[in-house]
Amino acid sequence: MPGSRMRERPKDFDEELVKRAPTFKKWEALKNGEKMRYFSREFIKGRENDEERIMRRIMIARRNNIRDHEMVKKARASKKQKVNKENSDKFLGKGSKNEIDQVSSEPLIVPGSIKKRKFPCSVPTNPYTAEMDEQAVQETRSYKAWTALENGQVFTYNHKYIKGKEGHDWLLKKNIWRRIKYRRKTKRMVCDMMKDAVTNAIEASHAPAADVMIVDKTSVETEVQKRKGYVTEI
Repeated sequence: MPGSRMRERPKDFDEELVKRAPTFKKWEALKNGEKMRYFSREFIKGRENDEERIMRRIMIARRNNIRDHEMVKKARASKKQKVNKENSDKFLGKGSKNEIDQVSSEPLIVPGSIKKRKFPCSVPTNPYTAEMDEQAVQETRSYKAWTALENGQVFTYNHKYIKGKEGHDWLLKKNIWRRIKYRRKTKRMVCDMMKDAVTNAIEASHAPAADVMIVDKTSVETEVQKRKGYVTEI
């Protein structure tokens, strides 16, 4: 909060890298007293510690992006390894009977024996129309900011779009939808990886432990009773 004592910068803080970020360049272009909203927080140019605060927020965002990117890479590698194992099992006959029968019953394709099919000319020009989640796109902050603009104003979202220009509303929707779809796909991959990790941990915990000494419970209980005086030897 403004006015509160600032702690020391974290060890991975890279001031030179932060100052090259597009967000910080926008901040530098502001005049004293102008506001900037970033990561759901408001910063005022010229106010005490606000420049340091926004630099730290930029560094946190970069750290989170790197962490998420590493998680996505692990999820992709896990998915690829899983698919390769399934394909290997099918090839070696380790899959289910139906899968093996399906692989063995596939016809042999001779090169040049299949003619290319001519598609009709009525192929839809916008393949995103059928799969796009229109409601999800319209509920994003980016699209709400776009709808609030007046005709002729420029909106930047990876590319520049002009409000009121023909086709730009559709192009912006398509770009936003591509990002939403990517995030949903990534989230599913990460969830699948976490489920596999939990499943493997459960299976490992139920596996029989090696080199476990088996003790006769009856003899132990008898020995305990003897020491307490409950059993007397004949």
